Amino acid sequence: MWVWQHGKDFLQRLGFCVSDPAIAGYLSITEADAALASGELSAISLTEAVFDRVEKFDPALNAYVRLMVESATAEAVAADVRARRGDRLGPLDGIPIAVKDIFDTAGVVTTYGAARFSEHRPDTDAHVVRKLREAGAVIIGKTNTHELARGTTTDNAHYGATRNPWDLSRHPGGSSGGSAAALAAGMTLGALGSDTGGSVRIPAHMAGISGLKPTFGLVGRTGARPLVRAFDHVGPMARSVADCAAILEVIAGPDLNDPDCSSQPPDAYIRALSVDTAGLRVGIVSGLRDDAVAEIRENFDSAGNVLGALGMTVDSWSLPPHLDLVGAQMVSRAQGYVSIHHMYEGDFSSITTPVIERLDAGADVTAPNYLRGIEARERIEQAISAGLADRDVLISPAYPYPAEPVQPFDPRSNDVPHASLFNASRHPALSVPMGFVRGLPVGLQIVGRMGDDATVLAVGHAFQLATKHHLRRPVDQSLSSPA
Repeated sequence: MWVWQHGKDFLQRLGFCVSDPAIAGYLSITEADAALASGELSAISLTEAVFDRVEKFDPALNAYVRLMVESATAEAVAADVRARRGDRLGPLDGIPIAVKDIFDTAGVVTTYGAARFSEHRPDTDAHVVRKLREAGAVIIGKTNTHELARGTTTDNAHYGATRNPWDLSRHPGGSSGGSAAALAAGMTLGALGSDTGGSVRIPAHMAGISGLKPTFGLVGRTGARPLVRAFDHVGPMARSVADCAAILEVIAGPDLNDPDCSSQPPDAYIRALSVDTAGLRVGIVSGLRDDAVAEIRENFDSAGNVLGALGMTVDSWSLPPHLDLVGAQMVSRAQGYVSIHHMYEGDFSSITTPVIERLDAGADVTAPNYLRGIEARERIEQAISAGLADRDVLISPAYPYPAEPVQPFDPRSNDVPHASLFNASRHPALSVPMGFVRGLPVGLQIVGRMGDDATVLAVGHAFQLATKHHLRRPVDQSLSSPA
C-alpha cells in the first residue's frame, strides 16, 4: 500500500506509531490536506487505509450500515488527478468523509435507520452531501443511526447496535452514534451528523470526538430526513475543532430548498481559528454544571480553569427559573409525529415499539399545548441570548454522565437539558473532549451567540491546543470483540 511504502517517514514525523500501516485513519484533516497537497500522500492510499480499518474493526463496532467502496475509490482517484495537475479544490479534496444514514445519497440505499426504507435509493444527494462532493471529499459510507433518528443510543433494532470504541459494552450515544464511533476508531477523518435534541453533541461527548450543532439555519437540510423542522440542525463531526471548521466551511451557506436556511454567506471558519481568544468572556451555566455527576463536574471545573489560564474571563450565570423546556418539547414531539406520519402514510406497523411510544407522545399534543410550546421555545431563545449579551460564550458539561451500557432504549426517558436546551434556543453549540471518567471520554459544551459559530470554534480550538484530550484514542486491540 502506497501510504505504507512511501508515507512511513511522513507519519513518523507526525508522531504516529507506524507498526500499523492503516494508522493514517487517525490523521487529522489538516494533516492529511497538507500531505495530499505536497504529494507525500495520495487520496487513494488514504482511502484504502481507512477501509482497512473499517474491515478490521467495524465487525465489532457496527458504525457503518453501508460502505461505498466503488464510488469512493473513483472519487479518490479523481482527487489524485487534480492534485497532480495542481488543481486541488480545497482542504477537503481527497479527504474520506462518512455520512449519517439520514442523508440522501444518489443511487445508494438510504434507510433513515428504518426497516421500511431498507431498499430506498434516492435519486439525488442531500444538499450537504452534494456540497461535500463539489469540494472533492471522498464519501466512504453511511453510518448507523437510531431508528428514524428518534433516540440517543444508536441501538437500532433493524441494523444492530453501534458500540463505543472506548468500551465495547457501552453505546456511543445517538442518534449520530455511527459517525462518532467511526471517528473515534480511525475509520474516517470526518463525518456528517444531525442534531434535533443533542444527536451530534451527545455522541461527541461519549465517543471523545468534536461535534458542532451550528446556528439554526446555517447549514441547509434539503435531503436530510426531516424530523422536527423547528429543532433540526445539520453539523460537522471530527476528531478536532479545526477539522470541524474545515467541514463547516464547505457545508454552510444558502440552501434555496430549505426555507429556514439563511441567505447570508458563511464566515471563514478556518481563518477564525487563529483569532486571539484572550479577553473573551465565558459564562458557566451553573445549573447544568451542578446536574452532572461529580467526576464530570471535576473535569468541567478543570476545563474552566484552562480557559481562565488562556486569558478568558470566566464567571457564573444561572438559567432563569421560568424556562419551560418540557413545554418547548411539545413542539418537537408534535412535529416529529407529523413528519413520520407523512413518511409512513399513517402505517407504523414496521416501526419498533420504543419509537412508536415516542411518536404517540407527539400524537397526544393538543393545539393549546403546541402553541404554548412555541412560546416556551421563544422564551428559551430570548433567555440564552440575554445570557450572551455581556458574554461571548457559555459553557457547560455536554452531558451529565459518561457513556452507558448497551441496553434497550427507554422511550420514556426525558431529554436532559444539557443538549436539548440549545436545540430549542437555536444557538451554536460545540462539544469537545475535556477529560475522562473511568476511562470514558466526557465533553465540554461551548455555546455562542446566534450566528457567531466562529467564536465558538475559536474557543474550542484554543482549548484543544492547551489540553490535547482530543488526541487520545482507543487502543486498537480493544476494538476487536464486543463484551
